[in-house]
Amino acid sequence: MNNLTGRVKSIKLIIMKGEFSEIELRKLDLNLLLVFSAVMRERSVAKAADRLYIGPSAVSMALSRLRYAIGDQLFVKTSTGMDPTSRAIALWTRLAPALSSIEASIRAVRSFDPAREDRSVRFAAPDDLDVALLPKLSARLAQDAPGVRMIIRPADYRTLVERLDSGDADLALSANPKTLDKRHRFRSLYDEPFMALYDRTQLGTDGDLNITTYVETPHLFRSLSGDLRGQIDDALAVIGKERSVAIALSNFSAAPFLLKAQPSLINMPAVAAYFFAAEFDLELSELPIGVDPFPVSTIWHARSDEDPFHQWFRNLVAETCLELSATARQRGDHHKRRQ
Repeated sequence: MNNLTGRVKSIKLIIMKGEFSEIELRKLDLNLLLVFSAVMRERSVAKAADRLYIGPSAVSMALSRLRYAIGDQLFVKTSTGMDPTSRAIALWTRLAPALSSIEASIRAVRSFDPAREDRSVRFAAPDDLDVALLPKLSARLAQDAPGVRMIIRPADYRTLVERLDSGDADLALSANPKTLDKRHRFRSLYDEPFMALYDRTQLGTDGDLNITTYVETPHLFRSLSGDLRGQIDDALAVIGKERSVAIALSNFSAAPFLLKAQPSLINMPAVAAYFFAAEFDLELSELPIGVDPFPVSTIWHARSDEDPFHQWFRNLVAETCLELSATARQRGDHHKRRQ
């Protein structure tokens, strides 16, 4: 056991210094670290096996060997999956960037052709844009990169940084989070205003709403936290007004059906609002109060910065978003001329 203890200490020292010794690394089968990575991501032996295209028994045996080498059980089986120990979390914190760097280095030395890629990409897409954005992205991938599989993840601003750090999302589309630091990158695409969306039959009117109708109409409110107050309430308070929120929604998908069912309105980012208006024959209104637009950006982890595929996919998302924004602006100009 003394030799094993010395080996573990040597591996820890190598990781801490950011250096490596071929002689020390030969003592550990590096394939075990790939199994560890898969179990950390999936928190399941079976799912890790599927991710690696090997059998569950091979994953279990690899974990046993790694547990012996590290001197820690690494994972505890619970009713919800494989929970990592504190030692496993500490190892993963240092290992994940190293594995990403190795993958990026290998990919960088070969010529990049999206048509030859066979991989998955995890994209955190906001629920207001996904119905307009994802069909266009999917069509482009089918045409230019048919071997790429897109995995859609939530773009919840409260957990966005954690998703990027853990690898649960490779790229996110969101307003700029306030907690970005040097390990994150972002590209601002455009500023997004808000529009009010409603059903003209339910409200008995069309076009832009005046402030009285706006505040007297029950509002649907998209609230990730469950709160009933937001930016628009603050803007109304400045002019001595307040609105009534009838329903707080966790996402926008049910909004068109609720608008058709009862007198109500919802405030939405403009690109999504124009899409929903066209698809569900709903009416649009500029807000009768001053609410600042918000910046829409693509956000990613610095470890993916130089990866040719990630660069290509980031550009594809940015191009598609800018096309949608341009279409929304054209519809906005047409909407203003109608008034």
